[in-house]
Amino acid sequence: MSPKPIPYYWSSVDWPRFVADYPPPPLFDQQMARTSDDELRELQETRFLQRMTEAWAVPFYRDRWTAAGMEPGDVRGLDDLASIPTFTSEDLKRSAEALPPFGTHQTFALDAMATPLKIQSSGGTSGLPRPTLFDPVAWEVQAVQFARAFVAQGGEVGDVLQITLTNSLANTAWCASTAAMHWSGMVPLTTGSGAVTSSVRQLELAREWGTAGWVAFGEYLKILAETAESNGVDLRRDLRTRFIHTYLGVDTDGHLRRLLEDAWGVPVYDNYGTHEVGLIGYECRAQDGLHVNDDTAVLQIVDREDGRPLDDGQAGNIVVTSLHRSVPPIIRYDLKDLMHRSSRAGCSCGARTTKLSGFLGRSDEMVKLRATSVYPRAAQDTVQGDPRSTGEFLCVVDQVGEGMAARERMTVRVEAKPGTDGAALHGDMVRQLKVLFGVAVDVEVVPSGALAPLTGLGGEGKVKRLLDLR
Repeated sequence: MSPKPIPYYWSSVDWPRFVADYPPPPLFDQQMARTSDDELRELQETRFLQRMTEAWAVPFYRDRWTAAGMEPGDVRGLDDLASIPTFTSEDLKRSAEALPPFGTHQTFALDAMATPLKIQSSGGTSGLPRPTLFDPVAWEVQAVQFARAFVAQGGEVGDVLQITLTNSLANTAWCASTAAMHWSGMVPLTTGSGAVTSSVRQLELAREWGTAGWVAFGEYLKILAETAESNGVDLRRDLRTRFIHTYLGVDTDGHLRRLLEDAWGVPVYDNYGTHEVGLIGYECRAQDGLHVNDDTAVLQIVDREDGRPLDDGQAGNIVVTSLHRSVPPIIRYDLKDLMHRSSRAGCSCGARTTKLSGFLGRSDEMVKLRATSVYPRAAQDTVQGDPRSTGEFLCVVDQVGEGMAARERMTVRVEAKPGTDGAALHGDMVRQLKVLFGVAVDVEVVPSGALAPLTGLGGEGKVKRLLDLR
Protein backbone atom coordinates (compact mmCIF):
# COMPACT_ATOMS: atom_id res chain seq x y z
CA MET A 1 0.00 0.00 0.00
CA SER A 2 1.36 3.41 -0.97
CA PRO A 3 2.08 5.66 2.04
CA LYS A 4 0.67 8.58 0.08
CA PRO A 5 -3.00 8.87 -0.89
CA ILE A 6 -3.60 8.28 -4.58
CA PRO A 7 -4.28 11.62 -6.33
CA TYR A 8 -7.23 10.58 -8.49
CA TYR A 9 -7.49 12.58 -11.70
CA TRP A 10 -11.27 13.05 -11.55
CA SER A 11 -11.11 14.69 -8.11
CA SER A 12 -7.86 16.64 -8.59
CA VAL A 13 -9.54 19.67 -10.15
CA ASP A 14 -12.71 21.64 -9.45
CA TRP A 15 -14.02 21.12 -12.98
CA PRO A 16 -16.90 23.65 -12.93
CA ARG A 17 -14.41 26.24 -11.69
CA PHE A 18 -11.94 25.16 -14.37
CA VAL A 19 -14.51 25.70 -17.14
CA ALA A 20 -15.33 29.14 -15.74
CA ASP A 21 -11.64 30.07 -15.56
CA TYR A 22 -10.63 28.68 -18.97
CA PRO A 23 -13.81 28.59 -21.06
CA PRO A 24 -13.87 26.02 -23.86
CA PRO A 25 -15.63 26.79 -27.15
CA PRO A 26 -17.99 28.45 -27.82
CA LEU A 27 -17.80 30.15 -24.42
CA PHE A 28 -14.33 31.61 -25.04
CA ASP A 29 -15.35 33.79 -27.99
CA GLN A 30 -18.41 35.01 -26.12
CA GLN A 31 -16.40 35.85 -23.01
CA MET A 32 -13.61 37.59 -24.93
CA ALA A 33 -16.16 39.65 -26.89
CA ARG A 34 -17.74 41.08 -23.75
CA THR A 35 -14.53 41.47 -21.70
CA SER A 36 -13.09 44.98 -21.79
CA ASP A 37 -9.37 45.65 -22.09
CA ASP A 38 -9.25 46.74 -18.45
CA GLU A 39 -11.07 43.61 -17.30
CA LEU A 40 -8.73 41.36 -19.28
CA ARG A 41 -5.72 43.18 -17.88
CA GLU A 42 -7.05 42.67 -14.35
CA LEU A 43 -7.59 38.95 -14.99
CA GLN A 44 -4.11 38.54 -16.45
CA GLU A 45 -2.51 40.46 -13.60
CA THR A 46 -4.28 38.40 -10.93
CA ARG A 47 -3.10 35.14 -12.51
CA PHE A 48 0.37 36.50 -13.15
CA LEU A 49 0.87 37.46 -9.51
CA GLN A 50 -0.33 34.01 -8.41
CA ARG A 51 2.25 32.42 -10.68
CA MET A 52 4.95 34.77 -9.36
CA THR A 53 4.20 33.76 -5.77
CA GLU A 54 4.48 30.10 -6.73
CA ALA A 55 7.66 30.66 -8.74
CA TRP A 56 9.48 32.27 -5.83
CA ALA A 57 9.22 28.91 -4.01
CA VAL A 58 10.86 27.11 -6.95
CA PRO A 59 14.70 26.92 -6.79
CA PHE A 60 15.12 27.55 -10.52
CA TYR A 61 13.45 30.96 -10.28
CA ARG A 62 14.47 31.87 -6.74
CA ASP A 63 18.16 31.40 -7.51
CA ARG A 64 18.04 33.21 -10.86
CA TRP A 65 16.03 36.13 -9.56
CA THR A 66 18.06 36.53 -6.38
CA ALA A 67 21.27 36.55 -8.43
CA ALA A 68 19.73 39.33 -10.53
CA GLY A 69 19.09 41.41 -7.40
CA MET A 70 15.35 40.76 -7.17
CA GLU A 71 13.42 40.22 -3.97
CA PRO A 72 9.87 38.95 -3.38
CA GLY A 73 7.49 41.87 -3.71
CA ASP A 74 9.62 43.76 -6.24
CA VAL A 75 7.23 42.76 -9.01
CA ARG A 76 3.86 44.32 -8.26
CA GLY A 77 2.13 43.65 -11.58
CA LEU A 78 2.44 43.29 -15.31
CA ASP A 79 4.01 46.74 -15.61
CA ASP A 80 7.09 45.20 -13.97
CA LEU A 81 7.23 42.19 -16.27
CA ALA A 82 10.17 43.49 -18.31
CA SER A 83 12.31 43.71 -15.15
CA ILE A 84 12.29 39.92 -14.74
CA PRO A 85 15.17 38.07 -16.43
CA THR A 86 14.18 35.84 -19.34
CA PHE A 87 15.23 32.22 -19.67
CA THR A 88 15.61 29.86 -22.64
CA SER A 89 15.46 26.14 -23.33
CA GLU A 90 19.21 26.02 -22.68
CA ASP A 91 18.57 27.20 -19.11
CA LEU A 92 16.06 24.37 -18.68
CA LYS A 93 18.68 21.88 -19.88
CA ARG A 94 21.16 23.24 -17.35
CA SER A 95 18.48 23.00 -14.65
CA ALA A 96 18.05 19.30 -15.42
CA GLU A 97 21.81 18.80 -15.31
CA ALA A 98 21.93 20.47 -11.88
CA LEU A 99 19.18 18.24 -10.47
CA PRO A 100 18.72 15.23 -12.74
CA PRO A 101 16.54 14.16 -14.34
CA PHE A 102 13.75 16.75 -14.06
CA GLY A 103 15.56 19.86 -12.88
CA THR A 104 15.32 22.53 -10.23
CA HIS A 105 12.28 24.01 -11.99
CA GLN A 106 9.89 21.08 -11.50
CA THR A 107 11.25 18.29 -9.26
CA PHE A 108 9.22 19.80 -6.40
CA ALA A 109 6.03 18.51 -8.03
CA LEU A 110 7.26 14.91 -8.07
CA ASP A 111 8.45 15.18 -4.47
CA ALA A 112 5.01 16.34 -3.33
CA MET A 113 2.96 14.27 -5.81
CA ALA A 114 -0.17 16.11 -4.73
CA THR A 115 -1.80 15.78 -8.15
CA PRO A 116 -1.48 13.32 -11.05
CA LEU A 117 1.49 14.09 -13.31
CA LYS A 118 2.45 13.22 -16.87
CA ILE A 119 5.85 13.48 -18.58
CA GLN A 120 6.13 14.91 -22.09
CA SER A 121 9.27 16.12 -23.79
CA SER A 122 10.61 18.56 -26.31
CA GLY A 123 13.91 18.66 -28.14
CA GLY A 124 16.25 15.70 -28.05
CA THR A 125 17.92 16.18 -31.44
CA SER A 126 21.17 15.48 -29.57
CA GLY A 127 21.22 13.65 -26.25
CA LEU A 128 18.12 13.01 -24.18
CA PRO A 129 14.97 15.07 -24.83
CA ARG A 130 13.95 17.84 -22.43
CA PRO A 131 11.25 16.54 -20.04
CA THR A 132 8.33 18.64 -18.86
CA LEU A 133 5.81 17.66 -16.19
CA PHE A 134 2.11 18.32 -16.68
CA ASP A 135 -0.46 18.41 -13.90
CA PRO A 136 -4.19 18.14 -14.78
CA VAL A 137 -4.66 21.90 -15.14
CA ALA A 138 -1.69 22.28 -17.49
CA TRP A 139 -2.84 19.23 -19.46
CA GLU A 140 -6.46 20.23 -19.85
CA VAL A 141 -5.79 23.92 -20.53
CA GLN A 142 -3.65 22.93 -23.49
CA ALA A 143 -6.52 20.76 -24.71
CA VAL A 144 -8.95 23.66 -24.30
CA GLN A 145 -6.61 25.85 -26.35
CA PHE A 146 -6.71 23.32 -29.20
CA ALA A 147 -10.49 22.92 -28.91
CA ARG A 148 -10.90 26.68 -29.34
CA ALA A 149 -8.85 26.46 -32.52
CA PHE A 150 -10.76 23.49 -33.94
CA VAL A 151 -14.15 25.13 -33.46
CA ALA A 152 -12.90 28.49 -34.77
CA GLN A 153 -11.65 26.66 -37.87
CA GLY A 154 -14.95 24.93 -38.59
CA GLY A 155 -15.02 21.83 -36.40
CA GLU A 156 -18.49 20.67 -35.35
CA VAL A 157 -19.91 18.16 -32.87
CA GLY A 158 -19.64 14.65 -34.32
CA ASP A 159 -16.91 15.51 -36.81
CA VAL A 160 -14.14 12.94 -37.25
CA LEU A 161 -10.77 14.63 -36.69
CA GLN A 162 -7.84 12.73 -38.22
CA ILE A 163 -4.65 13.38 -36.25
CA THR A 164 -1.55 12.49 -38.26
CA LEU A 165 0.90 13.10 -35.42
CA THR A 166 1.73 10.22 -33.12
CA ASN A 167 0.81 10.12 -29.43
CA SER A 168 4.39 9.99 -28.19
CA LEU A 169 6.78 11.98 -25.99
CA ALA A 170 5.86 15.08 -27.99
CA ASN A 171 2.50 16.41 -26.88
CA THR A 172 0.82 17.93 -29.96
CA ALA A 173 -1.08 14.75 -30.84
CA TRP A 174 -2.14 14.27 -27.22
CA CYS A 175 -3.41 17.86 -27.03
CA ALA A 176 -5.36 17.43 -30.25
CA SER A 177 -7.00 14.13 -29.27
CA THR A 178 -7.83 15.35 -25.76
CA ALA A 179 -9.25 18.58 -27.20
CA ALA A 180 -11.45 16.67 -29.62
CA MET A 181 -12.86 14.22 -27.08
CA HIS A 182 -12.98 16.33 -23.90
CA TRP A 183 -13.74 19.86 -25.07
CA SER A 184 -15.24 20.05 -28.57
CA GLY A 185 -17.43 17.00 -29.15
CA MET A 186 -15.31 15.87 -32.08
CA VAL A 187 -14.24 12.26 -32.63
CA PRO A 188 -10.44 11.83 -32.67
CA LEU A 189 -9.01 9.41 -35.22
CA THR A 190 -5.43 8.95 -34.00
CA THR A 191 -3.77 7.47 -37.05
CA GLY A 192 -0.35 8.86 -36.16
CA SER A 193 2.24 9.82 -38.73
CA GLY A 194 2.99 8.11 -42.02
CA ALA A 195 5.60 6.06 -40.18
CA VAL A 196 2.79 4.55 -38.07
CA THR A 197 -0.08 4.41 -40.57
CA SER A 198 0.92 4.48 -44.23
CA SER A 199 -0.24 7.41 -46.32
CA VAL A 200 -2.34 5.09 -48.50
CA ARG A 201 -4.09 3.74 -45.40
CA GLN A 202 -4.55 7.27 -44.03
CA LEU A 203 -6.51 8.20 -47.16
CA GLU A 204 -8.52 4.96 -47.09
CA LEU A 205 -9.56 5.59 -43.49
CA ALA A 206 -10.42 9.21 -44.23
CA ARG A 207 -12.63 8.17 -47.12
CA GLU A 208 -14.38 5.28 -45.34
CA TRP A 209 -14.79 6.89 -41.92
CA GLY A 210 -15.66 10.39 -43.09
CA THR A 211 -12.79 12.55 -41.85
CA ALA A 212 -13.96 16.18 -41.64
CA GLY A 213 -10.81 17.79 -40.23
CA TRP A 214 -7.09 17.02 -40.29
CA VAL A 215 -4.28 17.82 -37.87
CA ALA A 216 -1.02 17.57 -39.79
CA PHE A 217 2.23 19.35 -40.59
CA GLY A 218 2.25 21.10 -43.95
CA GLU A 219 4.97 18.86 -45.32
CA TYR A 220 2.94 15.73 -44.61
CA LEU A 221 -0.17 17.23 -46.19
CA LYS A 222 1.87 17.55 -49.39
CA ILE A 223 2.87 13.88 -49.15
CA LEU A 224 -0.79 12.90 -48.69
CA ALA A 225 -1.77 14.97 -51.73
CA GLU A 226 0.95 13.31 -53.84
CA THR A 227 -0.10 9.87 -52.57
CA ALA A 228 -3.71 10.61 -53.46
CA GLU A 229 -2.77 11.62 -56.99
CA SER A 230 -0.64 8.53 -57.58
CA ASN A 231 -3.40 6.24 -56.24
CA GLY A 232 -6.32 7.76 -58.09
CA VAL A 233 -7.87 9.44 -55.06
CA ASP A 234 -9.56 12.80 -55.70
CA LEU A 235 -9.13 14.75 -52.46
CA ARG A 236 -11.98 17.11 -53.36
CA ARG A 237 -14.47 14.49 -54.57
CA ASP A 238 -13.65 11.37 -52.56
CA LEU A 239 -13.07 12.86 -49.11
CA ARG A 240 -15.37 14.86 -46.84
CA THR A 241 -12.66 17.18 -45.54
CA ARG A 242 -13.88 20.65 -44.51
CA PHE A 243 -10.84 22.13 -42.76
CA ILE A 244 -7.15 21.54 -42.06
CA HIS A 245 -5.31 22.52 -38.87
CA THR A 246 -1.58 22.85 -39.55
CA TYR A 247 1.65 24.75 -38.90
CA LEU A 248 2.75 26.60 -42.03
CA GLY A 249 6.14 27.83 -40.85
CA VAL A 250 7.58 30.82 -42.71
CA ASP A 251 4.84 31.37 -45.27
CA THR A 252 4.71 35.16 -45.46
CA ASP A 253 3.71 35.20 -49.15
CA GLY A 254 1.29 32.31 -48.71
CA HIS A 255 2.86 29.92 -51.22
CA LEU A 256 2.48 26.81 -49.04
CA ARG A 257 -1.06 27.70 -47.99
CA ARG A 258 -2.16 28.19 -51.61
CA LEU A 259 -0.51 24.94 -52.68
CA LEU A 260 -2.32 22.99 -49.97
CA GLU A 261 -5.67 24.71 -50.44
CA ASP A 262 -5.51 24.10 -54.20
CA ALA A 263 -4.74 20.42 -53.64
CA TRP A 264 -7.31 19.77 -50.89
CA GLY A 265 -10.01 22.26 -51.87
CA VAL A 266 -10.60 23.39 -48.27
CA PRO A 267 -9.33 26.18 -46.00
CA VAL A 268 -5.93 25.60 -44.41
CA TYR A 269 -5.44 27.25 -41.00
CA ASP A 270 -2.11 28.23 -39.48
CA ASN A 271 -1.35 27.80 -35.77
CA TYR A 272 1.53 28.47 -33.39
CA GLY A 273 2.42 26.83 -30.11
CA THR A 274 5.18 25.51 -27.94
CA HIS A 275 5.63 22.36 -25.91
CA GLU A 276 5.59 23.98 -22.47
CA VAL A 277 2.62 26.38 -22.75
CA GLY A 278 0.50 24.92 -25.52
CA LEU A 279 -1.26 26.53 -28.45
CA ILE A 280 -0.42 30.21 -28.12
CA GLY A 281 -2.16 31.37 -31.28
CA TYR A 282 -4.55 30.02 -33.91
CA GLU A 283 -6.27 31.27 -37.04
CA CYS A 284 -10.04 31.47 -37.31
CA ARG A 285 -12.06 31.30 -40.54
CA ALA A 286 -11.15 34.94 -41.28
CA GLN A 287 -7.48 33.86 -41.72
CA ASP A 288 -6.45 37.32 -40.54
CA GLY A 289 -3.70 36.72 -37.99
CA LEU A 290 -3.49 34.25 -35.10
CA HIS A 291 -5.82 34.71 -32.12
CA VAL A 292 -3.89 34.60 -28.84
CA ASN A 293 -5.33 32.65 -25.90
CA ASP A 294 -5.08 35.80 -23.80
CA ASP A 295 -6.43 34.17 -20.64
CA THR A 296 -3.62 31.60 -20.62
CA ALA A 297 -0.54 33.60 -21.66
CA VAL A 298 0.95 37.09 -21.71
CA LEU A 299 3.20 37.72 -24.69
CA GLN A 300 6.00 40.20 -25.25
CA ILE A 301 7.96 40.78 -28.43
CA VAL A 302 11.54 41.72 -27.59
CA ASP A 303 14.61 42.82 -29.52
CA ARG A 304 16.75 39.83 -30.43
CA GLU A 305 19.99 41.56 -29.39
CA ASP A 306 19.23 43.45 -26.18
CA GLY A 307 15.88 42.02 -25.01
CA ARG A 308 14.18 45.42 -25.15
CA PRO A 309 10.36 45.13 -25.45
CA LEU A 310 9.18 46.19 -28.90
CA ASP A 311 6.03 47.96 -30.00
CA ASP A 312 3.17 46.24 -31.78
CA GLY A 313 4.02 45.53 -35.40
CA GLN A 314 7.77 45.17 -34.80
CA ALA A 315 9.27 41.72 -35.30
CA GLY A 316 11.37 40.18 -32.55
CA ASN A 317 11.67 37.19 -30.22
CA ILE A 318 8.45 36.07 -28.61
CA VAL A 319 8.67 35.88 -24.80
CA VAL A 320 5.80 34.06 -23.10
CA THR A 321 4.58 34.02 -19.52
CA SER A 322 2.07 31.29 -18.76
CA LEU A 323 -0.94 32.34 -16.69
CA HIS A 324 -2.17 28.81 -15.96
CA ARG A 325 0.98 26.76 -15.34
CA SER A 326 2.05 25.96 -11.79
CA VAL A 327 3.91 22.73 -12.59
CA PRO A 328 6.28 24.10 -13.62
CA PRO A 329 5.73 27.86 -13.66
CA ILE A 330 6.75 29.52 -16.93
CA ILE A 331 7.78 33.15 -16.35
CA ARG A 332 9.34 35.09 -19.28
CA TYR A 333 10.38 32.17 -21.47
CA ASP A 334 12.26 33.43 -24.55
CA LEU A 335 11.21 31.00 -27.26
CA LYS A 336 13.70 32.43 -29.80
CA ASP A 337 10.91 32.45 -32.40
CA LEU A 338 10.54 35.58 -34.51
CA MET A 339 7.04 37.07 -34.76
CA HIS A 340 5.18 40.33 -34.34
CA ARG A 341 1.86 41.01 -32.68
CA SER A 342 -1.03 43.47 -32.86
CA SER A 343 -3.09 44.91 -30.04
CA ARG A 344 -6.40 43.42 -28.99
CA ALA A 345 -9.21 44.03 -31.47
CA GLY A 346 -12.51 42.53 -32.56
CA CYS A 347 -12.62 39.95 -35.34
CA SER A 348 -15.35 38.93 -37.75
CA CYS A 349 -15.45 35.52 -35.99
CA GLY A 350 -16.73 37.24 -32.83
CA ALA A 351 -13.61 36.90 -30.67
CA ARG A 352 -11.68 39.91 -29.41
CA THR A 353 -8.07 39.02 -28.70
CA THR A 354 -4.48 39.98 -29.21
CA LYS A 355 -3.22 38.63 -32.54
CA LEU A 356 0.11 37.27 -33.73
CA SER A 357 1.68 37.24 -37.16
CA GLY A 358 2.68 33.96 -38.69
CA PHE A 359 6.02 32.40 -37.83
CA LEU A 360 8.97 34.38 -39.25
CA GLY A 361 11.94 32.19 -38.29
CA ARG A 362 14.12 31.28 -35.32
CA SER A 363 16.67 33.71 -33.98
CA ASP A 364 18.87 30.94 -32.59
CA GLU A 365 19.27 29.63 -36.15
CA MET A 366 20.48 33.01 -37.41
CA VAL A 367 23.58 32.88 -39.59
CA LYS A 368 25.93 35.82 -40.10
CA LEU A 369 26.97 36.05 -43.76
CA ARG A 370 29.27 38.97 -44.59
CA ALA A 371 27.80 41.07 -41.74
CA THR A 372 24.22 40.28 -42.81
CA SER A 373 21.85 38.40 -40.51
CA VAL A 374 20.19 35.52 -42.38
CA TYR A 375 17.36 33.31 -41.09
CA PRO A 376 17.53 29.98 -42.97
CA ARG A 377 13.86 29.02 -42.58
CA ALA A 378 12.88 32.14 -44.49
CA ALA A 379 13.93 30.29 -47.65
CA GLN A 380 10.68 28.31 -47.43
CA ASP A 381 8.59 30.97 -49.15
CA THR A 382 10.96 31.32 -52.11
CA VAL A 383 11.42 27.58 -52.62
CA GLN A 384 7.72 26.78 -52.22
CA GLY A 385 6.89 29.54 -54.68
CA ASP A 386 8.78 27.91 -57.54
CA PRO A 387 6.67 25.18 -59.24
CA ARG A 388 9.81 23.46 -60.53
CA SER A 389 10.85 22.52 -57.00
CA THR A 390 9.21 19.95 -54.75
CA GLY A 391 9.16 22.65 -52.08
CA GLU A 392 11.74 20.78 -50.03
CA PHE A 393 15.00 22.45 -49.03
CA LEU A 394 17.82 22.26 -46.49
CA CYS A 395 20.19 25.05 -45.49
CA VAL A 396 23.68 23.71 -44.81
CA VAL A 397 25.96 26.03 -42.84
CA ASP A 398 29.68 25.49 -42.47
CA GLN A 399 32.81 27.56 -41.92
CA VAL A 400 35.49 28.14 -44.54
CA GLY A 401 38.94 29.66 -44.16
CA GLU A 402 41.05 30.01 -41.05
CA GLY A 403 41.97 32.72 -38.59
CA MET A 404 41.02 36.25 -39.59
CA ALA A 405 39.90 34.95 -42.99
CA ALA A 406 37.37 32.51 -41.51
CA ARG A 407 33.76 33.09 -42.51
CA GLU A 408 30.43 31.31 -42.47
CA ARG A 409 28.99 29.88 -45.66
CA MET A 410 25.44 28.73 -46.35
CA THR A 411 24.38 26.41 -49.14
CA VAL A 412 20.68 26.00 -49.83
CA ARG A 413 19.96 22.54 -51.20
CA VAL A 414 16.76 22.61 -53.25
CA GLU A 415 14.91 19.56 -54.50
CA ALA A 416 13.83 19.66 -58.16
CA LYS A 417 10.86 17.83 -59.62
CA PRO A 418 11.68 15.11 -62.18
CA GLY A 419 12.33 16.54 -65.63
CA THR A 420 13.25 20.00 -64.35
CA ASP A 421 16.03 22.00 -66.01
CA GLY A 422 18.37 22.01 -63.01
CA ALA A 423 20.62 24.75 -64.40
CA ALA A 424 17.72 27.15 -64.90
CA LEU A 425 16.29 26.42 -61.45
CA HIS A 426 19.74 26.92 -59.93
CA GLY A 427 20.20 30.31 -61.55
CA ASP A 428 16.74 31.53 -60.52
CA MET A 429 17.19 30.31 -56.95
CA VAL A 430 20.55 32.07 -56.65
CA ARG A 431 18.97 35.36 -57.77
CA GLN A 432 15.79 35.08 -55.72
CA LEU A 433 17.51 33.98 -52.51
CA LYS A 434 19.98 36.86 -52.81
CA VAL A 435 17.02 39.26 -52.93
CA LEU A 436 15.39 37.49 -49.99
CA PHE A 437 18.45 37.34 -47.73
CA GLY A 438 20.18 40.51 -48.89
CA VAL A 439 23.37 38.55 -49.48
CA ALA A 440 24.41 35.85 -51.95
CA VAL A 441 24.23 32.21 -50.86
CA ASP A 442 25.30 29.04 -52.62
CA VAL A 443 22.59 26.85 -54.15
CA GLU A 444 22.72 23.14 -54.90
CA VAL A 445 19.88 21.55 -56.87
CA VAL A 446 19.27 17.92 -55.86
CA PRO A 447 16.84 15.22 -57.07
CA SER A 448 13.36 14.82 -55.64
CA GLY A 449 13.45 12.88 -52.35
CA ALA A 450 17.18 13.34 -51.81
CA LEU A 451 16.80 15.49 -48.69
CA ALA A 452 14.37 13.32 -46.72
CA PRO A 453 17.10 11.41 -44.81
CA LEU A 454 18.44 14.73 -43.51
CA THR A 455 15.19 16.68 -43.02
CA GLY A 456 13.18 13.80 -41.56
CA LEU A 457 10.34 14.38 -44.05
CA GLY A 458 7.69 11.68 -43.66
CA GLY A 459 8.88 10.64 -40.21
CA GLU A 460 7.95 11.79 -36.72
CA GLY A 461 8.16 15.40 -35.58
CA LYS A 462 8.96 18.63 -37.35
CA VAL A 463 10.93 18.71 -40.58
CA LYS A 464 14.48 20.03 -40.12
CA ARG A 465 15.59 22.89 -42.35
CA LEU A 466 19.06 23.62 -40.97
CA LEU A 467 22.15 21.40 -40.98
CA ASP A 468 24.80 23.23 -38.95
CA LEU A 469 28.31 21.92 -39.64
CA ARG A 470 30.16 24.79 -37.92
